[in-house]
Amino acid sequence: MEHVDIAVRCLLGVVFLAAAAGKLRSRERRREFADSVYAVGLLARWAVTPIAVTVPAVELAVPVLLAWPPTVLLGYLLAGLLLAVFCVAIAAVLRHRRTVVCRCFGAAGSPLGRRHLARNGLLLALTAVGVAVTGSGGAVAPAGVLLAVAAAGVAALLLIRFDDLADLFA
Repeated sequence: MEHVDIAVRCLLGVVFLAAAAGKLRSRERRREFADSVYAVGLLARWAVTPIAVTVPAVELAVPVLLAWPPTVLLGYLLAGLLLAVFCVAIAAVLRHRRTVVCRCFGAAGSPLGRRHLARNGLLLALTAVGVAVTGSGGAVAPAGVLLAVAAAGVAALLLIRFDDLADLFA
């Protein structure tokens, strides 16, 4: 089970780092993210800037917390909380039939839709798996760690490029 924990921690770490980097890459990206936060329609204008600053900060904190064994559980809980908030925001967009561009990874983005809800739901489920297996103990074989890290990298890349892949197969 330790290999599963390692894989989930790596996957979430890479995904959250990419998400934060996409939002923080430039002044324009930060503005676009803030605009998308407002367009969701759940916040007053005065709350948008603090939230638009807090989200990437939390996204950066998650990989750090997941990397240090004493704080792994806190990292999982923070990731789960942020993913749950994202799911609520996407559900609100869908329910109210708003058009809000996804700024998950700072790319040009596509309008938030069910596929974004599915991706975040999958990440939330993986976070729950991580919580369930963290600290399970047991021997960790180096080859198993290498395989877990490699699998996490591939899975993270697929999740980061999810919009592109969905468009390709649509």
